[in-house]
Amino acid sequence: MIRLHTILPLTPLLGIMACAGGDEPKPDGAKPLVHPHLLLTEDRRADTIARLNDEPWATIWAKLATCAAAPLREPTPGDWDSGAHGANATVAECAATIAYLSDDEAEAEAAAQLSRAAMAVFDDNFEDNSDWDVNIRMPGPLIGYASAHDLLLAAGRIPEDEALALETKLINVTTMFWDEYLEEDVMRQITLGVSQNNHPIRTASAVGVIALAFPDAPDAEEWLNWSVSELSYLWGPTGQYVQSDGGVSEGPFYYGFGLSAAMAFFIAAHNSLDADAVFEADCRNRQDIDPWIGHGCVEGEPFTFNNPLFDPQFHAAVDWSITLRLPSGLRAPKEDGYFNPLNGGALLTGFGGAPHTRWDWENVTERPMEMSHGQNLIPHHLIYVSEEAPSEPPFLTRLMPVAGEAVFRSGWDTDARFVSFIAESGSARKTLHDHVDSTSFSLAAYGEYLLVDPGYYKPNELDNAVTSEPTAHNVLLIDGRGAPEKGLLTNFGDTDASFEQLHDGERIELAEAMMRFEDTDQRRAMIAVDGRYYLVVDRLDPDTTSPREHRWRVGGWASDEVGGAFTQHDDGATWERPLAGVRVTLASTAPGLTPTSPEFVSFEAPYVHEFNLSRDVAHHSVLDGVVNAVAPGFLAVLAPYRVGAELGEDDGPLTVTIRQQGEGWALIQVQLATETHWALSRDPDAPESFTLPEGGIITTDAAFALWSEDGGLAMILHGQSLTLDGVTLAEGDDAVIVVE
Repeated sequence: MIRLHTILPLTPLLGIMACAGGDEPKPDGAKPLVHPHLLLTEDRRADTIARLNDEPWATIWAKLATCAAAPLREPTPGDWDSGAHGANATVAECAATIAYLSDDEAEAEAAAQLSRAAMAVFDDNFEDNSDWDVNIRMPGPLIGYASAHDLLLAAGRIPEDEALALETKLINVTTMFWDEYLEEDVMRQITLGVSQNNHPIRTASAVGVIALAFPDAPDAEEWLNWSVSELSYLWGPTGQYVQSDGGVSEGPFYYGFGLSAAMAFFIAAHNSLDADAVFEADCRNRQDIDPWIGHGCVEGEPFTFNNPLFDPQFHAAVDWSITLRLPSGLRAPKEDGYFNPLNGGALLTGFGGAPHTRWDWENVTERPMEMSHGQNLIPHHLIYVSEEAPSEPPFLTRLMPVAGEAVFRSGWDTDARFVSFIAESGSARKTLHDHVDSTSFSLAAYGEYLLVDPGYYKPNELDNAVTSEPTAHNVLLIDGRGAPEKGLLTNFGDTDASFEQLHDGERIELAEAMMRFEDTDQRRAMIAVDGRYYLVVDRLDPDTTSPREHRWRVGGWASDEVGGAFTQHDDGATWERPLAGVRVTLASTAPGLTPTSPEFVSFEAPYVHEFNLSRDVAHHSVLDGVVNAVAPGFLAVLAPYRVGAELGEDDGPLTVTIRQQGEGWALIQVQLATETHWALSRDPDAPESFTLPEGGIITTDAAFALWSEDGGLAMILHGQSLTLDGVTLAEGDDAVIVVE
């Protein structure tokens, strides 16, 4: 039932490689096809050539030439070397793109020779493969070589015997790969079934492109049915991979890894398939366990493929990734992941996507215009990046309750202040690459990553990442424990967390998360004040009446090992790097709070991390605020500053002073350049009236209150009124009341 454009037969190919063949028979009403039909169609060639002297296409063309001239890798003898074959396929595709597009005969022929040389190295001894997870490595060789084959046929620059030889090898490899990874139940379940993430996405993308490239292959219809079924499901509303607000369960790094291969397939499908192509559902990789119960797949049921290139949810996932970009443009190392720019998001501008996806792609301090992570997309960017002027995203702070993300951002410049705060539940956290990190936070400011997510340190491939543990994150621990640790595969561990309160105002932005662990209900609020500093407010409601140890943990990227300076204070700590620092001030409503550092064990949580571009495994500094009590409240101020700025300047250090703590309430004074703010946290049984150190009486029934000394800013959380010397600053019945 698949409706493909018709592919021209190979035998008369040399004489009609670039001809339309409009009189050819049209099976099942499909449009006739000419080469190329994977990377692009012939009608895009002239427009692509016309802009090669303009930016950013001139830069992309130069990168394409560099890619085409890269030295070939010799495959490891006795192995089907996916790394070498993938690298050589990239050379072949880049060179073939030049051979097809260039109007310079010498340049085009030289590029064709480079592409053919790369093709000659490819072999089909897949039975010698030794990588169990080769499935995620298949897009490189299969998509790259199939695209190069298509382009050289279109250019008339490959002999028929060479074209047939490469086609045969690609079909042979795909057949052997399919038989081992899709037909064998155990291998499929281990690699694709329990993952439901980039593994099946990349597998389906690779197999699907081969099916599009060679629809007369014996198993092409089955390959394409499965690929389209799998990708439609995973990127769709019931696949649990992308949440309804765009969040992707496995985090930004592996999302990008899957996206790049998927973009290559979706573009090839757009060029090769009729818009109303009909497929039969292939349900072999559906899972009937949480969170995938109710997938609704019916084996063999006809469905029409709706290409995600035009799906708002697919575009929303790119926006989610952009939301998580640090001010540098690199993605935060959330879940299993490292710093990384996104490859493929800007291509959506060629399919009606917003111009800020191009802005995101171009504006990265390291590795701008990324086109290689996960899949070679240099040719795709040359063709599909829109000429519409890029612009900054239309959002700053984003509160995404389904994704479990709250991101507070002061701007899109590289010096902007950025905080990420996590509260995940359901399918947003039930995935192999997830971390037990709800209620954790990270912070970047003034060009530095300061309070960290530890990234992806996984020394044992048969175990979870060391950095997936709750103790590795900036969370509250009770008797040394956080939410339940992960087990293996679908033993997800962890527990649900959710945002109970959200507020996005002019001066106050707030997200309050609720999570239950260790027989305790925890509410943690992250509050951004004027985009300049941040408050973390913790309240606990335990089942027990016995005191326990509580550790308020935070780690920052500074130490003797990684550079910068870490200084512990009697009320918190400071982490400082060359461009910026952050002062963390911590108070408690319970007596006896002691700042300390947890026991250090090399290459163990909470000190170890692996997240920078070079993936260095190293250790950072960690502060624990420790108190033994039944239900202590915590109040923290996160105050970033620019190194070199003076006290009292807008970006300089803030004067943060604990004025009261330990008697059921905590009071902190924050001195900004032009204002003084007060933050008050109180236990449920604490008095409602307090005499301030400088005089004046503050009265509130709220769990938390914030006000400016001039009365121009006020907020209360879980209360109805706030007065100063009898003058009402804020009142109301909502859980969050803000006057700004």
